[in-house]
Amino acid sequence: MYPMKRNTLELRKYQEDACHVYNFEVDKLLHNHFPVKVFQVRSKQDRNVKKVIKAFFKDNTDVENKVAKHFLSEVAVLATVRHPYIMGMDSMGSFPRYFAYVMPFYEDGTLTKVLPSMHQEMSDEYFVQLCAAVNYLHNKKVAHRDLKTDNILITKKKVLIADFGLSDILPTEDTMATQRKGTVVYKSPEQFLKKQFDPFKCDMFALGVVYWCMVFKVNVLSHEIEEPMMETVRNRLSPSSIDRLILTNLLEYQPEERLSIFELIFLMEESCFSHRIAKLKDY
Repeated sequence: MYPMKRNTLELRKYQEDACHVYNFEVDKLLHNHFPVKVFQVRSKQDRNVKKVIKAFFKDNTDVENKVAKHFLSEVAVLATVRHPYIMGMDSMGSFPRYFAYVMPFYEDGTLTKVLPSMHQEMSDEYFVQLCAAVNYLHNKKVAHRDLKTDNILITKKKVLIADFGLSDILPTEDTMATQRKGTVVYKSPEQFLKKQFDPFKCDMFALGVVYWCMVFKVNVLSHEIEEPMMETVRNRLSPSSIDRLILTNLLEYQPEERLSIFELIFLMEESCFSHRIAKLKDY
């Protein structure tokens, strides 16, 4: 039997450990891409209580070291952040064959799912919420490093940034990083040009890509884009459009010219976003 298939079958067997400890039963599998498995569970005591367990399989190889690093990185961030637009974590544990943590179940799926039906009001509201969440993370010196529509959950008309497996908590005095991370299409240009880069500015580039997807109602990861994103912005948005101003300043090729989250929020305060920004001052 191929190692990956064997490991997947073993994880199916061992997933019951977590369910037993947390008093859950498995409803259905949501994600199964070795070495990570995500499954929806339901409380045995109250059938209306649903949760999600994310498991990181151990296989006693070099892969396990990477899995352990991603798991510890993710739980370290989730254990220290509390924000209405960032995914929560209920509990975590290490089992004989895998690491796992429990998180809330969000009924509405991901931002990717709602892109085709997104209208202006929804897009504006979600983007302001994302800005509030990114501002909170960057103030905490946390760089997500893998922002994309697949990693943004939707629930009760609000967004939740998820999947912190590639995130970093950066030292206050030095925000430069050397390791490339994230989905290739979402990487900012400097990641291919320099050995060192500012991961916060990379987050801002990724935030620009996410907003581009929201404005044009298409996911760049699953569609073949006929022209560069900046060309689409210039060709399809009015020169006076706030969306064009935001996107051109977030998708800026030179990182030093790209807006920080503070500068972006300041820009939006002087636009049609102002009333939405005002409501999020406490976030």
